[in-house]
Amino acid sequence: MATPRKYLIDPERPLLYHLVSRCVQRAFLCGVDPLTGKDHSHRKQWLIDRLHFLVQHFAVDLYGYSVMSNHFHLGVFHDPKACLRWSDEEVAERWLAVSPPRTYGGKTLAPEALEAHRGTLLADSSRLAHVRKQLGSVSTFMKFLKQDIARRANAEEGVRGHFFDQRFWCGALLSDRAVVSAMLYIDLNPFRAMIATRIEEIRDAGITERIMLLQADAASLDSYLKPLVSGLGGTELVLTVTLRSYLNLLQIIIDTETHFPVDSTEARWRQDVASIHKRQRAYGSEEALVAWYGARNWKRIGQLLSS
Repeated sequence: MATPRKYLIDPERPLLYHLVSRCVQRAFLCGVDPLTGKDHSHRKQWLIDRLHFLVQHFAVDLYGYSVMSNHFHLGVFHDPKACLRWSDEEVAERWLAVSPPRTYGGKTLAPEALEAHRGTLLADSSRLAHVRKQLGSVSTFMKFLKQDIARRANAEEGVRGHFFDQRFWCGALLSDRAVVSAMLYIDLNPFRAMIATRIEEIRDAGITERIMLLQADAASLDSYLKPLVSGLGGTELVLTVTLRSYLNLLQIIIDTETHFPVDSTEARWRQDVASIHKRQRAYGSEEALVAWYGARNWKRIGQLLSS
């Protein structure tokens, strides 16, 4: 039986999560199909564009992503209480942006009609409370992200049916080290898939955006990593790792020809990044994992990260 989301995503504590969703049967629906030879790589940009749009309106910050041919990874910071601090007007504005009412023909409503819908929503406290909750939900965020891509892809192919697996995997990151390890793991997906051999060759990933920012602003090299896109407006998460340090860590993982002593800092980073592949429900120090699993009456079987 699948674990309910209410146990996987903390309803009280702001945390960063590693999310993974796969195409149905792990088919290459966002890349070159090895059986037919059809190239669907353009759909990766669909997902990236949709991701950037939705993050601005849901209670999440985007810290990392990697879109592969048959799955994608996200690193999102979620504040479960952020939506409660939004005004009714802001909730209505955000909701109508991600779920705009349309005519029966699928066309966007005229401004006057849209304003009428806004007024109706603001006057309905029950409905407003419901959409506020939806905007604060990671599950709804993922639903809106995946459904849009599925509809576009199905329309392109003239077919119907599922595009992504219905459930997405979610791992809570309970420490700064766990967060950085997961971000490294996410950004290095193209490297593990042998699509890229150098950092500069990585595409369709968060590190691609950070390097583009660096090219425009050299000072960002020594700035702490910030969210790529923010829906929170003022995040409580502060990553005390600079882009320079992060790029150095990426290079350590990529440089497979160099062997470091087992107890060295470099070896521990490699081990922690590799442990993200184990798909635990949470990652962190022993103290953090004991508290996390204890609060849910679960038995801890996951691997610890370095302290």
